[in-house]
Amino acid sequence: MAAAAPAGMLKQLAELAQVSEAEAAASLAVEIPALLDAIPAETIEAFRAAAKIAALTPEEEAAAEQIAAEARTLAAALPQSGSWLGSGPNESLTEEQVVQALGEDKIAEAAAARGQDRAEVIAELTRTLPAFIDAISPYAWVDVDVLRFVLAQDDVNVTSV
Repeated sequence: MAAAAPAGMLKQLAELAQVSEAEAAASLAVEIPALLDAIPAETIEAFRAAAKIAALTPEEEAAAEQIAAEARTLAAALPQSGSWLGSGPNESLTEEQVVQALGEDKIAEAAAARGQDRAEVIAELTRTLPAFIDAISPYAWVDVDVLRFVLAQDDVNVTSV
């Protein structure tokens, strides 16, 4: 089923092509599905995600801003964060660096919120933080729009901490 052309568009196209409106409509009916077929699935999904981003709740927007700010602060405190922000392999992180960068209070809050003990939270952050910061910094800086994209996905649940 071809998409309907906006009012007046057929007339303008017909005038530009020097054909009748019926010929312009017939041409569009053939060309639009072909154009849609030529668009990569990833691009279509990106547009769908962009539509979801526009529907983020104020709480999700605030969470994205908070996560981005904390990720920037954390990245600035860790010397190997440059490898996470740029292209190439991510340098690893030690458990001691996680504790020093976040502080005991944040680690305790995260452990309580997740029902985990301190050691589990530290081990998880040591393992996942470099990849997380790398993923949210495709342009060599922590990008809140990437976080909005992540939060717009149906299977993401953000808790505060």
